[in-house]
Amino acid sequence: MKRSFSVLLVLCLATIVTSNKKGKDEVKKIVKVIEFDDDVVEGRSSIGRRGNEKFSSSSSSSSWSSEEDPRRGNRRPFSRRRRPQKPVEVRKACDDGWLEFKRPNGIWCILVGNPGITNGWFSQQDAQNACIGMGAVLTGFQNSNERMKVAEEALKLTTALGRTVAGLWVGATNLPGCRSPSCGPYNTFQWTDGDTTGFEGIKWGVGEPDNNNWPGATACIQQFIISPNFVAGPEDFAGWKPTFVNGDLDKYQCNSQVYPRTRFYICGKRGVRK
Repeated sequence: MKRSFSVLLVLCLATIVTSNKKGKDEVKKIVKVIEFDDDVVEGRSSIGRRGNEKFSSSSSSSSWSSEEDPRRGNRRPFSRRRRPQKPVEVRKACDDGWLEFKRPNGIWCILVGNPGITNGWFSQQDAQNACIGMGAVLTGFQNSNERMKVAEEALKLTTALGRTVAGLWVGATNLPGCRSPSCGPYNTFQWTDGDTTGFEGIKWGVGEPDNNNWPGATACIQQFIISPNFVAGPEDFAGWKPTFVNGDLDKYQCNSQVYPRTRFYICGKRGVRK
């Protein structure tokens, strides 16, 4: 009986040991599986880090960190560079009623001023003051195109007044020592508006600039506005017709009372943004 019990006890212990050994083996298997899974996950993370380090080295402003893997939903938005915008061209133009000319310094606007004077009492200084009142200056001619455009516009105004001749004040004054006698066609005067340059806008009438000792401290320039149909009236001079064609320049006194009796002037200013 004792022997049977001993055998039975041995068998029980063997069974327990075997069961424990199997359990340990299972535990080891589970641990290995867990370790394998951790290695896989760790491997993926390290690959992601290596890839992200390579990517971030090329562009720090739009890189992914290992903690911001796109597969985890923590995406950082790329910073897109804006294309440089083309500079907007500023268009400058003239106010209504002003003639527009393109000069080396930009758009220059000219207004043919009509003071309504037909008795000659309108000096060059009066013309300058009128231009200043409009935010402009008494101006000159940059080239022959400006000179003739102004002459054509002024002739229309002259004809509308029932006249065939007029004088138009220009922004110029004589150089020192050239008031009388004159110093030649291109060395007697200078433009005074601060913008007109050169002498391409100068075309004198026959015998101009003359050597007359005109009254006043300085001499001035007027533009002759004269119709092809000009016939001298009571206050005109017949000699104007062979001396001047429309648009020619005349050296003259600056003070009133002046001839021709009908008076105009030209104001100039820079174009404004439109």
